[in-house]
Amino acid sequence: MHEYGIREGYRDKDFLRNAFFDFIDRIYPGLDFKIWYEKGFWLDNYIPHSIVIDDKIVSNASITKMALLVDGNIMKGIQVGTVGTLPEYRRRGLSRILMQHILNKYSDSMEIIFLYSSKEALSFYPKFGFDHYNEVIFRQTQNIPEPDYSARKLDIGTDRDFSLMREILGRRTPVSRLFGALDYDFITIWHILNLHPNHLYYLEKEGIIIIASESNNQIHIWDVIYDKPMEIQEALPQIIKSEDIKSINFYFSPDLLGFNYDDTIVDSESPLFVKGTFPIGGRKFKFPSTAQT
Repeated sequence: MHEYGIREGYRDKDFLRNAFFDFIDRIYPGLDFKIWYEKGFWLDNYIPHSIVIDDKIVSNASITKMALLVDGNIMKGIQVGTVGTLPEYRRRGLSRILMQHILNKYSDSMEIIFLYSSKEALSFYPKFGFDHYNEVIFRQTQNIPEPDYSARKLDIGTDRDFSLMREILGRRTPVSRLFGALDYDFITIWHILNLHPNHLYYLEKEGIIIIASESNNQIHIWDVIYDKPMEIQEALPQIIKSEDIKSINFYFSPDLLGFNYDDTIVDSESPLFVKGTFPIGGRKFKFPSTAQT
């Protein structure tokens, strides 16, 4: 078997950083890590581990160091993400080499290591001692609030709204203590830049931002960014325009914001795998979608 060198911690090295951007363009077309870096949100907590052949990154697995909240307790952990291999270099065991390297390096110092798998890799992670847990999407299908749309939709292409978004994110309170995290605004901004640039609603009186989208008579609440106690049910009417909403779907656990869900469905889009102590495994939960890498 060939011996492959692993490069990591190269955020400030122009050649490797640009090679990483090129790799992302091929593995995850449409996602942009470059603007995230240029705006100053690629922090030390995010560390790619990459195999480089012929001056290009051919395989990668990144880790994000996180202070996790699990059943109200702070736990030290890492989230593995941005896993992939260029098509022409697959079936050489490169992802296995990277995963074993990460586990060798971090297992002794971290209480939890977790990741979100592609459906094609469901049999891969159990080989390294990861257990699969079902997350759920919490749904409100009854007593949908009457629409009273008054929120201001933010345009983060403007300096004013980008600065406002950044300020509110910088002093946010966690949305869940059941399974959540502290200080992950740099991850949320990645989601905003790539997935939700047009889904930001500012409620000026409450001083909060709700990240929400609407499709097929459903509202999807991806995140609520706030810094003091609030009642989400009172805020929801301000982002609802249609009278034909059939359900409101929440992509985080309800333990802090107390929304009125009456149904749950398994979130099968990106299955969760956890290695380490995980005391809430038998309960209904959802790690905040905008904290996922």
